[in-house]
Amino acid sequence: MFKRISFLITFLIVLVTVVAGGFWSGGATDSVQPAVAPGAVEAQTANEPAEAAVSKEADWQKQPEQQSQPVKKQKWYDNQVVVLTYHHVSDKTDRQYEISPSELKAHLDFLRENDFHPISLTEFLRFVDTGVLATENAVLLTFDDGYESYYTEAFPLLQQYGYPSVNFLIAGRLRDSVDRKRPNMTTPLSEQEVNELLASGLSDIGSHTYSLHEQAEKNEWGDLTPQTAPVYLEDLSRLENEQEYKNRLYVDFMMSRVALSQIAKKEIRVISYPFGFSNETVTETAKQAGYQYAFNSRPDVVKAGTNRFELPRYDVGMHTFDTQKLLELFTKVKTGF
Repeated sequence: MFKRISFLITFLIVLVTVVAGGFWSGGATDSVQPAVAPGAVEAQTANEPAEAAVSKEADWQKQPEQQSQPVKKQKWYDNQVVVLTYHHVSDKTDRQYEISPSELKAHLDFLRENDFHPISLTEFLRFVDTGVLATENAVLLTFDDGYESYYTEAFPLLQQYGYPSVNFLIAGRLRDSVDRKRPNMTTPLSEQEVNELLASGLSDIGSHTYSLHEQAEKNEWGDLTPQTAPVYLEDLSRLENEQEYKNRLYVDFMMSRVALSQIAKKEIRVISYPFGFSNETVTETAKQAGYQYAFNSRPDVVKAGTNRFELPRYDVGMHTFDTQKLLELFTKVKTGF
């Protein structure tokens, strides 16, 4: 009798285990899988199942609440925007105007933990036009030069935090052919990558000229100046005249705006001046080429009434600009000193 009871108890335990196991297995099969970060599809090989590619992105998918300190609700400022500028994102070189992925993440953590709110380019331009801004502690995140590292390093982080941003592209460097990866060249974005970024809804683009993001001689002694300034015509042994200068700027500005508008399938209305250089001729030519807003590199906040062709920014995309300096920057904005 005792043996029969023991057998029945054992049988019931096994039955419950099997039924429960089938239930939970079925639940896991029907669960929604997370989205894959940019570049994950290309990384998946023919011998690697989709589930493996998705699992690699698990850390990327974690929400900032799981990775950062709690948000400190506070008011730093209102009715103004702090525009931050970045360039290349890499930990493989030590150039001045670049930042590593971990350093960029530290910046994003700082923004989130201190209750700053990155806004879209559309919201920013609406503020410039109307002076109306519903967001306190507003920040606009901008990236110059259109490097591929924005797609591979910066954007996955920005997407994780849900932060919008805008990248100012050098249109003449965009291409999908193999010469994007020439030796000693920082790889630019491809048109396909730009399209993917735009489709995300978190990324926007603007112009950084077509091919004037270089320096050129400004006199017979070989002194250098941005190519958006008057340059020395070596074959004529003189500085270009005003009309030659305007024509060169107009052709470049227009080529960039038209090319980027075709890629974005919308009108590109914003330009970021290379090296932040501008003068009256640059501004007037940008207007004639169809731009309605322009950024320079003067460090200041954007307020209601700021000249839309002289929009200032803070360049923080450097190894030397850590979160302590970010704190100092925003403290100065808050106190006005």
